Amino acid sequence: MFLSSQRCICILIIYTLTPASVETKEKHVLFIMADDLRTTLGCYGDPLVKTPNIDQLASKSQVFLNAYAQQAVCGPSRTSMLTSRRPDTTRLYDFYSYWRVNAGNYTTLPQYFKSQGYNTMSVGKVFHPGIASNFTDDYPYSWSVPPYHPPSFRYEKEKMCKGEDGALHANLLCAVNVTEQPGGTLPDLESTAEAIRLLRGRSDDAPFFLAVGFHKPHIPFRIPQSMVLNRKRVECTLRVGDEILPQVEEFKYLRGLVRE
Repeated sequence: MFLSSQRCICILIIYTLTPASVETKEKHVLFIMADDLRTTLGCYGDPLVKTPNIDQLASKSQVFLNAYAQQAVCGPSRTSMLTSRRPDTTRLYDFYSYWRVNAGNYTTLPQYFKSQGYNTMSVGKVFHPGIASNFTDDYPYSWSVPPYHPPSFRYEKEKMCKGEDGALHANLLCAVNVTEQPGGTLPDLESTAEAIRLLRGRSDDAPFFLAVGFHKPHIPFRIPQSMVLNRKRVECTLRVGDEILPQVEEFKYLRGLVRE
């Protein structure tokens, strides 16, 4: 298991116990990324955050304690991770260049698996979409089939969270009724369903490399109501200085959330 210690991505590589074939004994690979997930996790000793599922996985995995993001921006970090090259080599420091054109025709992790006979598939946000991956998520170099992106992601910047002022906002933390969201779902729910569909439809005749990239916990902080219904409510008090509180209070949607 690999987790970046900065605010970029969390990566888990899981090798299944079932070999792809008796002759080759190659393992299937499930590669999971989470956008902006830090090491504020139980398996890293955080006393407050409760992450039982990741902790359980970590208890049976190799946990890296000194793994750092190569760049404090999503696109360069993903490219660096997937090519095993620093941003100084890929020449990508933002979102506006494609390494194969501007730096070198470097082989990616999924591309290597593909060259070894693996069926490589991408679901969700793996490479950064757009110019940084040639508007194709590096297909067909890295992937055997065109990558899947959840259709509901187009609504991610829509104002769907109601604030204390009664108006809808885009970047509030809120639990939503999924059925009331555009398309009746959320991007990560769609990506999960697609990943499960691909796993269930796999064949043991050939090994596969499946990369699944989740958009959360990247903003906006919109979560299904079902995730908080049966959770114990905890009252938290944040102490701030007199010079800070007025600045925070000017943001209407934070009033009442911060107090001395």
